[in-house]
Formats: sequence, C-alpha cells, structure tokens
Amino acid sequence: MTTKSLKESYLQKSGSSKTWSGIPLKTFYGPEDVKGSDYAEKLGNPGEYPFARGIYETMYRGRVWSHRQITGCSTPRLTNERFRLLIEQGETAINMIGDQPTMNSIDSDHPWAEGSVGRSGVPICSMKDMWTVMDGIPLDEVSTMLTLATPVAFPSYLLLADKQDIPYSKLRITMFAHPPSATAPVCMYGGRERYNQQLARDLENRWIRYIDRLEFAAKYLPKSYPTNHNAYNIRETGVGAVEEVAWILANAFEAYDRVVERGIDIDRVAPKVSFTFSVMIDIFEEAAKFRAARRIYARTMKERYGAKDPSSMKLKFHVNTAGVMMQRPQAILNIVRASYGALAAVLGGTQSLQVASYDEPIAIPTDKAATIALRTQQILATETGVTGVADPLGGSYYIESLTDKLEDEIQKVIVKINEIGGMTAAVTKGYIDGELQKAWLNHQKEVENKEKIVVGVNEYIIPEEEDEEVIAYHHEVDWQLVQAYIDSVLELKKTRDNNKARKALENLMRSYEKPASRDITERIQLEKEACASYCTTGEISGAFRMAAGLPYDPMGVIDYPFK
Repeated sequence: MTTKSLKESYLQKSGSSKTWSGIPLKTFYGPEDVKGSDYAEKLGNPGEYPFARGIYETMYRGRVWSHRQITGCSTPRLTNERFRLLIEQGETAINMIGDQPTMNSIDSDHPWAEGSVGRSGVPICSMKDMWTVMDGIPLDEVSTMLTLATPVAFPSYLLLADKQDIPYSKLRITMFAHPPSATAPVCMYGGRERYNQQLARDLENRWIRYIDRLEFAAKYLPKSYPTNHNAYNIRETGVGAVEEVAWILANAFEAYDRVVERGIDIDRVAPKVSFTFSVMIDIFEEAAKFRAARRIYARTMKERYGAKDPSSMKLKFHVNTAGVMMQRPQAILNIVRASYGALAAVLGGTQSLQVASYDEPIAIPTDKAATIALRTQQILATETGVTGVADPLGGSYYIESLTDKLEDEIQKVIVKINEIGGMTAAVTKGYIDGELQKAWLNHQKEVENKEKIVVGVNEYIIPEEEDEEVIAYHHEVDWQLVQAYIDSVLELKKTRDNNKARKALENLMRSYEKPASRDITERIQLEKEACASYCTTGEISGAFRMAAGLPYDPMGVIDYPFK
C-alpha cells in the first residue's frame, strides 16, 4: 500500500460525523452553541439543583465512587470465593448477579433451566444459597448490590442480619427491584402473547410489593436502596443513549405516580430509589447523557411530584461498562474498551461502577480478568487525576451543547410514552418492541457497512489462528459442580419440613389475595418466614402468581408442589 493510500485509509476510519447514538456533530463548537443558557437554571454548581454537574459538592474529592464488580460464578460457594478475592484486592462494594433461571424466577431443577444453571451468573434457589454467597462477608461493612430477580434475596439477607445481630439500620443494600414494564423479562410470562394477557392481572400485586419495599426501607433501612431501576438491560438491546435514559425514567415516573396515588409522601420514598445505567465507548456522549439525565430527573421530581427534599431530586446511580461493546475477536482489546467506558462514567459523575472483564464475551470472567477489571478502576481513581475536580467537562461548548441536545431528545421520548399511557402501556402495545427491533437492525447495518468501526470485527481483523487464546473460567462451566448443586436443591426440597414450607407459602398467598388487609411489616415478615422455611425462588414466585389468579409456573410445565 502506498503512503497516499495509507493516509486515505486512516482518514476514512479516524472520525465520525455523529455520536454512537446517531446525534449529528459539527466540526467544532463555540459560544453560539450555548447562547442564552442560564447557568443557575441549566447547570448550577455541583451539589446544587438541578444537579447537572453532580449530586455532591465535592464529588470524588469527598468520596471516590464504589468499586463494585458484578460477580456470579457457577455455584454459590464459588461466588463467595470470588467475592473474598476481590475484597482482598481492594474492592469496596459487591454486586451479585443471578444466572438465567434465577433472573427468570425459576429454580435450578426446573425443566427449562437445563443447560443454563450457573452459566452466566450464580444460581440462587433458597436462603441457604444466599447465606453461602455471603459467608464471611460483614454485612454492616460491605455495601451489597443484589442484581437478582428472585424473591428470596431480600428476606434472606434480612434473616442473615438477624442471625448476626446486625441492626437493619446498618445494612447497605441495593435491590434489583422495580415494576414489570420496560425491563420485565418477557420469558417470565412465557412469551409476548402471554405477557400481554397476564401482565394486567400480575401487575397490581407487583406494584404492591414494589411500594412495600420502598416503605419498609424508608422506615427500617436508612442506608439502603430497595428499588433500582435498571437501564443497563435496555441499552444492551442495541438502542441509543436517548432511549436508555428516556425509557428507564418513564418507568420510574410511572412508579412514582403509583406511590402518589397510594397517598405516600414522595419525599419519604424517593431518596430510597437508585438507578443502574450502561456506559458505551463514546466518551463525550456518555458523560453528557448522565448530566442530561440528572437535570431531567431533578426538574421532574420538583415540578411534577412536588418534591421538596433535595435528596428526592438527586439521581443516584450505578454504572456497568457495556457488555454489548465487548467483542470476542482480539478479546484482550476489551480491556481498552472497558477503560474508556469507565472514564466516561466517572466524567459523567457516577456513584458506583462495574468494569466489565475482557473475557466476558467468552465465559464467566477468570480470577485474573476480574482482578484486571478492578485494577482498571483503581488506576482510574488514583493515577489519572479525574477525582481532583467535580464535573471537569463542565463549560465545554461541545459538552454543554450535547447535554442540551440529549435532554431535548430524551424529553421528547418521555412525552411520547406519556401519550401512549405510560411505560407499561408502551410495552404491552408493542411500541418498545418496535423501537428495539429498529435500533438493533440499524446498528447491525452500520457495522456491516462500516459506518461504525469495531476494531477486530469489521476492521483491523487478524486471522483466527493468530488471535490470542483466552482461557475461560475453569476452562468451561464445571457441570459436575453444577449438577451437584442441582442435586442439593432437590435434596433440600425433600429434607426440609415440607408442612412448614407449605404453610408459609399459603400464608404468603393469602397476604397478597387481600393485600390491603395487611401492613408492610407483616408482609415482609411473611416473606422472611417463607425463606426461613426454605421455600425456593420458584415456589415463592409461584405463590405470588397464584395470589393474582395466575398459573403457578410461568412456563406452564410444572405444578404447584403442595396440592
């Protein structure tokens, strides 16, 4: 290749005229791009309304973001060992993710769980599993994020605190819990058609459980966040920054509508709500996205819901570097991708961060890969200088213009969803599905046409035989260990006091058949009793479904065990 063609090739691939999400870009930005912008109204100082520049005055000078690597190995014991390793290596908080059966609220011995147990997270079927994962980890010292869609997680955590005589006021838990709308797994309802049919009947009790958690935490768990609206799952579908933020905020606002309808003071519960976002590799768009999201949230909480407590207006969030941007070819390069994503999250003002391990496209991360991901955070926090100044990008013509543009586009989508009838209606009427399909198809076309360059995928490709081998976790999932775990679940169901388990499930069902007749403390206590009786993820989820008049099993293949 000649020098001229080399130069032309480089220029062709070196720049883009739009952001990752498709927002058109000018060559440069100047004062005219932020003309007429009122500082106090649009920005404010860090720690001041509307919190565009960050929710704390000193940001990372006061406290560095939580280093919270998401972890879920193929059994509860292996997951505990990984947590202990990361804590020894300096991790400051933990994040537990369930495998696919757990995230779909079925047990590991369910026929539809075959082949998926422990493959992409930890299986959690009972209180025994939760206690195994948390073995030796001080609950009053370590902040724990439970990215688990199982009803046994929260009550089992409380029961462990009871056993260790730790007051709930000292617990720091962030729960993966929100109403079923933008991020509800369709497979929980056995497919889209059944989702549409069953959602309306299931929704009311799920709303009640959602608000119960908020009220209970407001009363007993001042350091915890019982609700975490998860936008990461939204972004992983291929949509852009606008949809990610708009859909999850619409989800949260629908929840707040329900809170207000129930007569609950918004300032009592809103401070107990947090969010999880994804972060892609487009550094400036992602940083501006978080600034725009904070501004929209603060103004909506103040103007629409009448919040008076500044804590109710602060958008508190955790960030995962995007799994969708990680690639299998030349996987070692994922270290670079995750590092840039982490930088964007920090420049955008996150409170908590998970950096994806470079081998995640291949398998559950190895100890080495997980440690490198943690070290990436530690280098970012201690060596790069990003902790020295709050909102270091603030005032950039480009960043402020991009923040304004993202805010406008996000607000338009929220208005559209409101016109449809809210986020739940947007899902059930097919609007969200349609947007997802368009976004993914467009992304795929851009990669195939090289409008988006992905190194190692559509450019700078090397032969497969020259690629560095990536050693998978234990080479592959140890199916003997997994089978031993499944056998232990079956044994638990046989050897527990099944009369006690049946009674606990029936009490729980009755409490949600007439939910207005019981207070929140009593309902949480019934959930704790079910977990203490070793009722499982699938059984408690089934009891909730039966209380709503639905079949016990969302897949329709197994029967209620206590007929």
